[in-house]
Amino acid sequence: MKLRFVILAALCSSPVAAETLPVSWGVPADAEEVSTLRGLALDRFSGSEGRALQAVLERRIARIADGRGAPYYDIYALSSPASAGNVQAVIEGGANVSVDYGEERQKRWYCKAAKGYRTDCDKKEKEEREVICLTRSVSLSSDIRIAHEGDGRIIYRRSIPANEQITSCPEDSDFPPVSETVEKLVEGAASQYAAALSPRWGRNDYRVRESRKGLSKPQGEVFKQALKATKTDVEQACRLFDQLALEAPDQGSVAFNVAMCKEMRGDLPAALAAYEALGRSADGAANRVASTMAALAVEDARR
Repeated sequence: MKLRFVILAALCSSPVAAETLPVSWGVPADAEEVSTLRGLALDRFSGSEGRALQAVLERRIARIADGRGAPYYDIYALSSPASAGNVQAVIEGGANVSVDYGEERQKRWYCKAAKGYRTDCDKKEKEEREVICLTRSVSLSSDIRIAHEGDGRIIYRRSIPANEQITSCPEDSDFPPVSETVEKLVEGAASQYAAALSPRWGRNDYRVRESRKGLSKPQGEVFKQALKATKTDVEQACRLFDQLALEAPDQGSVAFNVAMCKEMRGDLPAALAAYEALGRSADGAANRVASTMAALAVEDARR
């Protein structure tokens, strides 16, 4: 885990702008059991927009990457001989669209002198009128089910309703084509489904702790050097924090910053233990490390 995470992070040489350290993190996929598998296939989706949702979702899943940037899932066509023995789960689903029109009354400002519904006059030359406006509501209902190929169990299920309502009053622009709205709703639903199957990886600069309370004057000077080094040489900063930990292991800022250095270097078990030893004040950092370890453990299990 440690070496692989260091490769993933590619960290330690990038300078940062403030007293921070660059830390890579991971979050397991929401569809936990699915994310432990590798080979997936999509069966034909039902409904008026089923084929469109299936096509977009397949593309979205193909883009999901692991911590090293390699494809996370292998996608097979069910009709392909290669699917035999390689497909571990099958995704089924459906999508339907409904379009409804209605009317509503609204108050709008129009030019007083105009017989029609002009709006291209100065505000003082306008009056408020009650007009009848047309509304259009486009709704997409969709769902997916993922069944384990080995025993047929449904290991993930989700439905996503989506809707876009537009109102057009006199002098407003025309409604966009229904097909354009449907395409946008399908794209949005597919993105949400794919996101649930995807572990998330990222990298952020997290602030180190800066309080020198409890340090001697010489130790405080070393601590200031370490803070300064975080802007130009994070490894040097961590070496100085490690040096201080030998002399003042119980000083809160030193202990926290040493834990963050362990996290930055990819020594996640040691980082988690160090954060947990600090108690509630480091709960957020401890949870971040635990989440990353869980995401990496899933990837290890798939190898």
